[in-house]
Amino acid sequence: MKNFVKTILLLGTTLLVWGTAIAGPGDADLSPRARTTLVEAQKQMELENPAQAKTVLQAFLQKHPNEDHHFVEFTLAGLLYSEDRLEEASSHYKKTVALCPDYSPGWQNLGKVCFDLKRFADAATAMETTYKICKKNNPIFLFHAAVAHISAKAPEKALDHMLFLTSGRAGKPEANWVRILTSLAIELKCPGKALETVERLLKDPAPDPVLWRLAANLYLAMENYPEAAKALAVYGMVHPLSSGEETLLADLYNRMGIPAKAADHYQQVVMKKPSRRLYERMVSARLEACDNDKALAAVDKGVAVYPDSKELWKLKGWICYGRNQFNPALKAFSRALELDKKDKKACFMKGLCASRSGEFETAKQALERASTFPEYKRQALSLIREMEQRAKKS
Repeated sequence: MKNFVKTILLLGTTLLVWGTAIAGPGDADLSPRARTTLVEAQKQMELENPAQAKTVLQAFLQKHPNEDHHFVEFTLAGLLYSEDRLEEASSHYKKTVALCPDYSPGWQNLGKVCFDLKRFADAATAMETTYKICKKNNPIFLFHAAVAHISAKAPEKALDHMLFLTSGRAGKPEANWVRILTSLAIELKCPGKALETVERLLKDPAPDPVLWRLAANLYLAMENYPEAAKALAVYGMVHPLSSGEETLLADLYNRMGIPAKAADHYQQVVMKKPSRRLYERMVSARLEACDNDKALAAVDKGVAVYPDSKELWKLKGWICYGRNQFNPALKAFSRALELDKKDKKACFMKGLCASRSGEFETAKQALERASTFPEYKRQALSLIREMEQRAKKS
């Protein structure tokens, strides 16, 4: 899944639980030889001699397999993991939890190793078990289980965990959890589930500003463009919008039929990160908002920077035509036609503007060509007859 690389790395850096825990109330079932072996292994580790510690444990298991204990397996697994022998470490962590199913450090480390081995479904199961048997039900384990499900391409299972983690029943949700919930809900086409959580969190006295951005994403996925624009605009009041976010807001205003606002936001982006497409959108929005002066100023800047933009030249043609400036309009449509000789609309408008500016020969040539297009045939022929009649009268 996209957007989860950083999240997955969080699990990758989770520390294993180290230590032998050889003196506790749960170790009564240790045989004297097993206890002695663990003490010796611990001593070797304190002397920074892990290889010898591993040898001590392996020798014990070989000679006394019937005295195996989860502390022995757990300690040996950790030493193997430190040598990057993941398959062997995994095997011994499995023996650890088989010997003591309620030993949460064993399940936690098994989950970590399975994740490193890219056995994501097994990692998820191990982390879910860790969460269930851990006395404090630490939600971080359930989060790691969700990440493992995401990596296993089982987002629906991850969604269930993230809904719980962000519900408040697991404590105050972390911002990253809400982001992941939002992405999952959008991917699974159920944005409403995440929106309930986001809207609830937005009711806090001082909500995290990023919640407005997440709300905008969810409204957008639900095709509720007015609410998406409103949420993104609020987010922009408390956090500077990126060029992409500013463009999205402009696109939303455009879709909602508010071209003047759209044009203002396009202009903000153009000032920071100009592009041909943004100039085209900005000029088009200015024209649609009937702000011809600003539209003309913008299109002149646009064609100066992007002289090969057919769309900008056509827009300039329309602006000039609307101002009855037929000669500049003719030049603009002519340039657009040079850039795309198959543009039927530009061809017809070139002929129309030429006829209005009195350049009848240019007009006739363009209109005769336009008359070969079915959608412009009647209009083009009508203009040609009109010019011929005017020529006879003069």
